[in-house]
Parts: sequence; C-alpha cells; structure tokens
Amino acid sequence: MAAQKGFTGDEMRRLLRRVRTATLATLNREGGIPYGSLVNLASDVDGRPVIFVSELAWHTRNLLADGRASLMASELPATGDALTGARVTVMGRFLPCAEERVRRRYLARHPEANFYAGFPDFAYWRLEPELIHAVAGFGRIETRMPDEVFPPAREMTETEDSAIAHMNDDHAEAVSRLARRLGGAAEEAWKIAAIDPDGCDLVAAGRSLRLEFPEPVFSAAQLRVSLARLSSSG
Repeated sequence: MAAQKGFTGDEMRRLLRRVRTATLATLNREGGIPYGSLVNLASDVDGRPVIFVSELAWHTRNLLADGRASLMASELPATGDALTGARVTVMGRFLPCAEERVRRRYLARHPEANFYAGFPDFAYWRLEPELIHAVAGFGRIETRMPDEVFPPAREMTETEDSAIAHMNDDHAEAVSRLARRLGGAAEEAWKIAAIDPDGCDLVAAGRSLRLEFPEPVFSAAQLRVSLARLSSSG
C-alpha cells in the first residue's frame, strides 16, 4: 500500500478557514472538568481562530477564569465513516481581542451576527495557539507547531484594507461574477469583505461565500497576481 501524504500546515489552516463552526473545549470554572460546546468560527489574517461569544455562556465564563482551551474543526464525509474525514484541533489560550480588523473579519464570515454584534455582553476572542494536531484519515496524522500552521502575515494584514477597497470600487462586476461562477452564488451585488493569504470572503444580502486562492499568498505582489487570476477566471 502506498504511503499517504502528510497533512501540511497549509492544509490545516485552510480547513480552519473553510468551516463555519467548531467544537470548543474549555475548563469548567467549577472543578476544572472539560466542557465542550459549539461555536461559530472565523479567523484573523494569519489564520488564528476567532470566536464571538456572550458572557452569559458557560464557555465564556470558563475562558474568563482560565483561557486554556482547544478548538476542533472538521470536514466530515456526507456518507460512510465520519472518522475518515479531516479534523484539526488547535490547543492554546484564548484572549479577548478588541481590534476592529477582527470584528470586520468575523462579520464577513458570519454576517448574521450583525444582529447582535452591538450587544454589550458579546466579545471577540482569539486563540493563541501552542500546538496543533490533525487527522485526515488513515495514516494522515500530524502534530505541528504554531509557526508551521500560522506563519506571520504582516504584509497581508497591512494590505488587506486597500486590496478590498480596490476590488470593490474598481472591479465590482468582476467580484460578483466570481461569486456566481466560482461559488455558485445568486445574481446579486457581492462584495469582498475580507482577504487573507488563503482566499477571500464575499458577502451579499446577509450571506457569505468563501473563495480560496490556488496557493497561499504572503505579499502584496502575490496577492495582486492571485486576484487578477481569480478575476479573469470569473
């Protein structure tokens, strides 16, 4: 039997970006017993997981007492053995995050959250990873360090706002064509709401769509090439 290819850091990060929900495990503030819950998931530009949670929720109260946690995201097959699907577990510490970029990126991924985005008991938290473990079926089991999965993306972070404005202002029709042809979206006025090394999030009428770049990009020059290729393919 041929050896299975390993699960790369890029593949782990891309899976985390594609999924919309994850299982969050925190330490119960009363006794420290592990507590699992369901959360909506987004990511910062470099891929670090971001959640938006209420202080009324048990998991948030647990994080306020002890930020140690793990987050598991998975892509399961539609039929057959669920354990053949890919899943990534990120272990680390959650810290509150008030950066405007994080708010915008979360709402780009979950526009329905605009309804309660201004509620005073809700806050954004970002996971500072310490170890990542992934399983992608038989023989594809990897444990990686944070810099292998979440490499620095400083230039992309600095470029994101201007790239979004350029695409939405100067290539609005191309953006909508991308959503329709590559993402199977309805004929609406789609806009890019977030860009990162792995792709972009588009929004229209309270709905979101994720489009991936063929390869990760970490510079403004690489981003221009990827966006141009996406536009021409649309």
